Amino acid sequence: MRLVVSFLAATLLALGGVTAWAAPATSSTASSELPVSGNVVNPCNGETVAWQGTAHFVVHQTVTSNGRETLSGHVNFQGVQGEGSLGNTYQVTNTANFELTARGDSAPNDFTTTAAFLFVSEGAAPNFDSHTTFHVSFDANGQPTAVVSRIETSCQG
Repeated sequence: MRLVVSFLAATLLALGGVTAWAAPATSSTASSELPVSGNVVNPCNGETVAWQGTAHFVVHQTVTSNGRETLSGHVNFQGVQGEGSLGNTYQVTNTANFELTARGDSAPNDFTTTAAFLFVSEGAAPNFDSHTTFHVSFDANGQPTAVVSRIETSCQG
């Protein structure tokens, strides 16, 4: 969840903050790289893995003439490595996609993100992956009306 919040915050920073509704249709794309880090437990052996590196973000924003805004993006890790509490080292790959749809000041909005993480051991420790889906719908008052959060992990090797 912390990565999702960081991902959304980085996206807004990349676009220069929250955009006001524009009258004519507009479109823009921004690209940025940000340092990332975190801790995760290898579900296969119980080892805590501290990881860090760089995430590359590409964010695209479209605002239609009627005020509908779509903010979508992709992120992937570059040079992310982890060190485990049992002395194992890991290479970490990630791909994530997200979309935020806003229909104006007083209409329902949606945010969805999917992510896949793969932790590959450089030794005998088991590899593991995680697939995450997070979705939230907001009513016209900005209150969440539906939240779906799904995380699946698996061990390999």
